[in-house]
Amino acid sequence: MKQSILFSIVASLFLFLLLACNSEQNPVPHVTSTDIDQIKFELLDKTIMPEGIIFAIKLKNLSKFTIAQNNVYISFPIKLSIGSRGNEFKIEAKNNKLQIKPKEEIILNAFAPIEEYEKNQKLDIENFAIEIIGYIEEVKEERRFQKYGGLEAYNR
Repeated sequence: MKQSILFSIVASLFLFLLLACNSEQNPVPHVTSTDIDQIKFELLDKTIMPEGIIFAIKLKNLSKFTIAQNNVYISFPIKLSIGSRGNEFKIEAKNNKLQIKPKEEIILNAFAPIEEYEKNQKLDIENFAIEIIGYIEEVKEERRFQKYGGLEAYNR
């Protein structure tokens, strides 16, 4: 009887230590909006062609965290009588990476076909918006982030 109680105590203690050590291996990083603001975009080139617009954009991870599995989108805001609003129609940028390390830069490309904006005077093609959706360090729901805005919002 004493052996089974002792075995139960040792097994419980072992399980507790195992779980405690495992949870410390990947603690949730303390990420603030200031950290997310360290993800920058720079327009390298915007080429207007008969078929549409080609964008070359540099993503700079100036944060201290790895950006994991992210998607970057370009959209043209919809002009209103006062200001503008976001546009749910988005173009996904290509040449992205699954892991973007701190201080790393990558070049993304996006193509907006002329048919998507040609006869729509309500789209602001001069002041496009960029959206990034991703994860900090690893893909877990509690590490998800999202940021949306024009180039000026990313370069403050």
